[in-house]
Amino acid sequence: MAPFPSHSQSLLPNPRILILDRIERDSDRFRLRVHVEQEPSCPVCGEVSRSRHSVYSRQLQDFPWQGVAVELWATIGRFRCRNSSCPRKIFCERLPGIARAFGRQTERTSEIVRLIGYVAGGLPGQRLLSRLSIATSDDTVLRRVREQPTEASAVPIHNLGVDDWAWRKGQDYGTILVNLDLHRVVDLLPDRAAESFSAWLKQHPEIVTISRDRCGLYAEGATLGAPQSQQVADRFHLLVNLSATMERVLEERSRQLILPPIEQPPAEPLRADVTDISEEPPPSVPRRATQSQLRRQRRLERYQQVMALFNSGQSQAAISRALGMGGKTIRRWLRRGEFPERKPPHRPPPKVSQFADYLQQRWNEGCRNASRLYQEIRQKGYSGKHAMVRRFVSGWRKTGKPTSPEAQQRISPKHAAILVTRPADKINDEQQQLLDRIEAQCPEVSDLRKISLGFRAALAGDDSNQLRGWVEGTKHSEFGPVVRFAYGLQKDISAVAAAVDTTWSTGQVEGQINRLKMIKRQMYGRAGFELLRARVLPYPPVPVAGPAP
Repeated sequence: MAPFPSHSQSLLPNPRILILDRIERDSDRFRLRVHVEQEPSCPVCGEVSRSRHSVYSRQLQDFPWQGVAVELWATIGRFRCRNSSCPRKIFCERLPGIARAFGRQTERTSEIVRLIGYVAGGLPGQRLLSRLSIATSDDTVLRRVREQPTEASAVPIHNLGVDDWAWRKGQDYGTILVNLDLHRVVDLLPDRAAESFSAWLKQHPEIVTISRDRCGLYAEGATLGAPQSQQVADRFHLLVNLSATMERVLEERSRQLILPPIEQPPAEPLRADVTDISEEPPPSVPRRATQSQLRRQRRLERYQQVMALFNSGQSQAAISRALGMGGKTIRRWLRRGEFPERKPPHRPPPKVSQFADYLQQRWNEGCRNASRLYQEIRQKGYSGKHAMVRRFVSGWRKTGKPTSPEAQQRISPKHAAILVTRPADKINDEQQQLLDRIEAQCPEVSDLRKISLGFRAALAGDDSNQLRGWVEGTKHSEFGPVVRFAYGLQKDISAVAAAVDTTWSTGQVEGQINRLKMIKRQMYGRAGFELLRARVLPYPPVPVAGPAP
């Protein structure tokens, strides 16, 4: 066995200049007494000095040993600088590769704290470090994360993806920049502006391709900052723009989206031996206004206020400030031209409805026992509860058919727009039946469907000329929002055509935005921009001095 303290000496942060004197054990930690052997040099002028002034003891937190905390108590010297031209007269020895000036932790301990803070955050990181016998605070953990080097990567960026992310949705936005070749975030910008984006691009003249959505700010910033690059519009955002266009068209025809009830086949009459319990309907009891009715009334009053201010000549922005409402809501209400009734919640039919024909047949045969009917349909695959069967047949005891008639179905413009723009191979039978019912009420939906499918086919093709032809043909459409959509594509036709001719998209950028949102919400209100940027950018490891080999 090697003599003491050779093994312990080799575990010091920089055993070439730190010399172990002795080891002391307290109840909760090891205390390592060390001294420094090196040529001290002035940190200002760099001149070596051997004129000792005094000594002092410096405490540093180091890696734990076998789950026990470790402190380095280093005896450090103060020296006089003999360079007459140097402004520093007395200096302290520095500990290169061990600790920074005024630091309370060794550099390798600070690196572990920074790594755990980068992955887990402040308070979770502090709890994890406490289990590892590294006592620190959550503020220190976050401070270490902020101090990490975040300089621009030396790797050249050829293909860039850009998109915005929300500090507060609808109010404040930032910009995220992703290296599409490495699938890695390269930078975050605190705003969504053409000026800041173009200034960043000017620092990276090697960029060849910029994949973006159709936001005019990024298009302008890319043109100013990287005129040599090819801009590519994202295909997914183009389809989202198409769906929004169809929604605006259908908002103008919302009255035609109220579908009549589906006609049910007449029920077979009950047998003559079935006794009618009561033919008189129960007396109607006035009901108190439900919460939904009260909410509708408040919403109606708000709508009337909006229309009154708009008819008096107020702008949409002024109405938004006066009533504290979102501009999108006001714009949607004014575009519709009537009070927008809320769509009733869609509830899937109960499982027992799949056996309605069999239950009706057995009911007409004279079987009135709900428990027996329940057992019979269980043998046919029913997996629901007995109470659902009892409730389903309870209305037949008087009328022979369900008591609640089928109500009119109100389709929202957004739902209808999704059906109109859905590809033909992705629409199921139920959705196709609903789309046919919508076309029966609003025949113009068939024309919108042709326009949508034509755009999808042009976007999925391998020749951008087909897309250019679609744009030229759609300019003469009878639908105003569709015409404006076509002219908007024409203004950005080079980027839109590149979406067909190239394979670049912002799909991975959306994934990075999802990760950014998770980190932002994980830190609650502590996610300032610098801290958020430090945790979103790739972790840059800092080399630190370790034990001697």
